[in-house]
Parts: sequence; C-alpha cells; structure tokens
Amino acid sequence: MALGLLVTAAAVAEPSDVVDGPLIRPAVSSSDTRDLSGVWYIRLYNRQINSTLGRLPPFTARGKAAWDARVKAEKDGAPIADASSYCWPHGVPRVMNSPYPIQIIQTAGETVIVHEVAHNIRHIYMDQPHPQTVTPSFMGDSTGHWEGDTLIVDTIGLNDRTWIDEVGVIHGKQLHVIERIRKIEGGHALENLIRIEDPEFFIEPIPIPVGAAMRRVRAESYELVAHYDGLAWQQVDEEA
Repeated sequence: MALGLLVTAAAVAEPSDVVDGPLIRPAVSSSDTRDLSGVWYIRLYNRQINSTLGRLPPFTARGKAAWDARVKAEKDGAPIADASSYCWPHGVPRVMNSPYPIQIIQTAGETVIVHEVAHNIRHIYMDQPHPQTVTPSFMGDSTGHWEGDTLIVDTIGLNDRTWIDEVGVIHGKQLHVIERIRKIEGGHALENLIRIEDPEFFIEPIPIPVGAAMRRVRAESYELVAHYDGLAWQQVDEEA
C-alpha cells in the first residue's frame, strides 16, 4: 500500500447535525440524549486522517522525521508494522476510526466501549480526574463527563506503540485525546469530534471528525480474532 499525503483541518471541525455517508436505519436509539448504548458502525472509513485537504499534518521536526522514515521504508519494500499487525490494541484515537462495529455500555460511573476488532475495550470513568500517576498503555486512561447532550472523553497515558491512522502518522507518550460524542439525526447516528495534541510530534492540535451509524442487526457485536500467524483477521460467527 502506498503512503499518500495526510490532511488536517486548520481548526476544530464545527458540530453538524448530519453525518455524510449512507445511513443504516434498522432501529432508533432512545429519546434520552445521554443514552448512547447500543451497537454503532462507522459510515465512511478513511485510512488517512482528514484526507480531503491534501497536506501533511503540522509536524514538529521529530514528527516529520518519523513520517519520512515510514515513507522511505514503504518505498524500499520494507514497511514498518504498526500495533495492529501484531494483534495489539489499536490505541486511541485510531480505534474509534476502525471499520468494525462498536458497542457502548453505560453504567452510573463508567462508560465502556467494546470494539469488535481485536477485543479492544475502552473504560471511560465518569466524573473523576485522571490518577496522579498513569502507566502508559495502548488504550490509555480515559475520563468522561457530560456537557449538555455531549459526552466529553479525555484520554492520556497512551504508549507510543500505536499510530494515529493506518498510513503511519505516529505519536509519542505526550499524546492527549479529547472526544466530543453526541447523538444526532434523531438518535439514528453518532457524531464524534476528536482533537489530538502531542507537542512532541505536532506543532498544533489536529481535529479528526468521526461519524458512525447505529446498527442493531443483533444484540451484540461479532467476535473478531486473529489468524495464528497474526497477519490477517478472521470474523467468527458461531451462529453461521
């Protein structure tokens, strides 16, 4: 696969009540704007972040060097593998832009996002601060709170083994991810406006708007497992 130019927006994307792309409408979410529970599926998957503006992200010197190394490795026929190639968790925010269903489960003190791909699970602890000391991990430490009808998710403590997207934009351990998630289109769809910050790799924040459409073809998402060689994915449906 060829590495192309990445794109970013100059400012955080403005919220929209309509998400582009085909809509799947087998069911409607509840009328409660804070009820995000259910199975949701991304509409328009793009392996590059914000790929319509035709320019690279605002890299620092270190970020640009890392990007150039990946481009060279690709051209030399020895591409650098990312976390998903080893069946490791995809990390945040990339897992939220994965072309597989997610299931959101909410309790009083926690919102859990279960991703079909690679058993990625996000624990978002509501209305509490981050621990004073956070050990870096693939999915990081996430806290959440509500602002009106929007769930604000703040994630820190991410390790540097994952990529921002599939084409090779990486980050360091200073990565900070802020998400604004809300229901739109009368409960048929989710909007997730993501902003990433990492002063080690980017000179300014990068917005990543992500949209998803609800799908209730079954009560839970499928199981997805890796082949024994770790080089491909296999979807397993026990009922097939």
